[in-house]
Amino acid sequence: MKNVSHDLMLLLVLTVGIASAQADDARHSARPVLPSHLGHVTFAGSDGSTCQKAITVRNAANNMEGIAAEKAWVAWKYPKAKVTGQAVSGAGKKTFDTLEIETTHGESKTVCFDITDFFGQW
Repeated sequence: MKNVSHDLMLLLVLTVGIASAQADDARHSARPVLPSHLGHVTFAGSDGSTCQKAITVRNAANNMEGIAAEKAWVAWKYPKAKVTGQAVSGAGKKTFDTLEIETTHGESKTVCFDITDFFGQW
């Protein structure tokens, strides 16, 4: 019986380790893992630290998909961060959605998305 318990414990440790590694891989992947209904949405551009370096949301069919994709990007880049503010602005022919977030470490960050492709699509 001792070997069976040891084997079960080892299996549990390996399973938890694999799940943890998969979660880490998702956070460190080149792009956020989106829910299946948003699999067609992509991101381009820079890091979003300013609107000149905005993250461009592409292929969102409407505002709902675009906003959901923004939230997925923030959750990927800043796990468990809280959105503390939001503003829509324009410059030239572009529309931006700027999110103010607070990270789990208490840092305030600004993330700017270029939402020109989907803004106003219902």
